[in-house]
Amino acid sequence: MIKEDGLPVGLGFGLAMNEKALGQFSMMTEDEKRQVVDAARGAQTKEQMAQIVKDIADMEFF
Repeated sequence: MIKEDGLPVGLGFGLAMNEKALGQFSMMTEDEKRQVVDAARGAQTKEQMAQIVKDIADMEFF
């Protein structure tokens, strides 16, 4: 489970606004989630955060 500082606010809001991205995020392994959170912490603009959320939504899990 992701602890430390939790989800960055922008990522949390982005996932809440995108049902598909939220579902995809919930299916990720803890390591994958940690990578996404690290990328989100590095995002410096709303556009970068939106792209991270879009990328999550576009992922395919089998």
